[in-house]
Parts: sequence; C-alpha cells; structure tokens
Amino acid sequence: MSVQFNEKTHAYLIGLFYRNLKEAHGEAGVAVFVKATQKTAEQRGARMALRALRDGHALNFKTYAAYGEWNSTFPRRGEECGVYPDRRMKSFLCAWRDTFAEMGLQDCGMVYCKEIDRGIVRGFNPDLTFELRSYLHNSDCCDMVFKNALLGEDVPANPEVKMPWDYHCGHVYKTYCENVTMIFADGHKIVDQVDAQFTEAFDQQALDVVRSYLGTDFNAI
Repeated sequence: MSVQFNEKTHAYLIGLFYRNLKEAHGEAGVAVFVKATQKTAEQRGARMALRALRDGHALNFKTYAAYGEWNSTFPRRGEECGVYPDRRMKSFLCAWRDTFAEMGLQDCGMVYCKEIDRGIVRGFNPDLTFELRSYLHNSDCCDMVFKNALLGEDVPANPEVKMPWDYHCGHVYKTYCENVTMIFADGHKIVDQVDAQFTEAFDQQALDVVRSYLGTDFNAI
C-alpha cells in the first residue's frame, strides 16, 4: 500500500533532518537546519506571491490567506480574535506539534515554528508584519498576529494554487539536502541516514517519491 503523504509525513521528514544534523554537528547543525527552513519558507511565500501577481491581486494578508499552497488533511482547532485591523489566530491542535512530540523532538518544533510562518510571509511580501507570540510546543496554543490583515479587498480562495503533500515533502527534502551537502563534508552521510530512517518509517516507494522532486525548480510556479 502506497504512503499517503500529509502533514505528519512532512513533519516527520523535517524532524529527521533536525535530529541527524544536531547529532552530527550540534549547534552548527541546528544553524544549517534553520537556514534550510528559512529558504524553504521564503520559496513557498514567493510562489504564492507570483501566482497572486499573475492574477492581479495586491500582496496583502487577504491575498496571502487565499493563496496558501496546502489543504489541511488533519483536524484543526483554533479561534480568531484581535483588534481591528489586525488578525490574531490561536491554534490549539497541530499535526506538526503532535509529530515532533511523538519523535521526542519538541526542540525541533520550537526551532522550526519560529522560522516557517514568518519566512513564508517574508517571501510573499517583506513589508508585511507577522508576530508569533507563543508556541503550542510549550504553551496552550500557537498565538499568531497578522498586522493590518483585515484591510484591503476580499480575495476568494483559489483551489488551483493548492499543491499536493508529496510536493511539499519533496521541497523540504531537496532544500535540506542541498544545504546539508553544500556545507558539511559528511553531508551525504547525513542524507543517507535520513533516507534510511524515512524508509524504515514508511517504505522505499515513499522515499522514491520524495527523491523524484530533486530536479524540481521550487522557485517556479
């Protein structure tokens, strides 16, 4: 039976890179993980912006919400609050949080979640302001603020911009592999360890699917 790629597959792959980088190189490995996460986030945000500009939309938070690249497959629970014109979102349920906890990698969650959303926003439009006030990894919710998010014309959600979860896993895999092998002399050994552990957790077909994205240009739409 083939693997169904989803948020937890994505999180598991991220956790494997974090664990192996930290075990091999300590804080230097974590720094490389951060840099790869930032690049992945910025590329995704930039793709969202390119599609929005193609369709004639302003690069504000209403467009940002409409042009997100993924669909949730796991239950989510949250609430919206805040003072106009800001949008404040509290999230109480997250597949990444659960996966990192199952792997014993809450520290990975703290590092990854600090970078991912603000990196996507930065790649979409660096003039927008995003604040992460707390993490679900060590508090009761992720508390996120999107400044001036309620300003501007409403933008309808565009289902055509959604990308499958194997694409997102392939993006993580390619970007992390490139950074790891570029920086560390033993980078290929670290990637081999990630490959073996990912295959053990899922199967060879799943790894083959992820590796099939090594030739993809993740700057393109």
